[in-house]
Amino acid sequence: MTSVTADTISTNQTVEIVDLDGNETGQRLGEMGFWPGKNITLVLSAPFGDPMAFEVDNTVIALRKNEAKLIKVKTTAA
Repeated sequence: MTSVTADTISTNQTVEIVDLDGNETGQRLGEMGFWPGKNITLVLSAPFGDPMAFEVDNTVIALRKNEAKLIKVKTTAA
């Protein structure tokens, strides 16, 4: 298991949220449904990686790369 941030995962990769940055943007992400313990999947990334679209609770939400960096996730080694 490795801990990384959501901006570094691959398309179609599902990971579990471990923590959010405690700043105002991190709180806003929590209000959108990004909470520790939830699984998210990167479903689409723009050509230069910004924005990124994540699926959380059967909803697709687009985030800027700098916002995705605030989401700490854990992956499992394949």
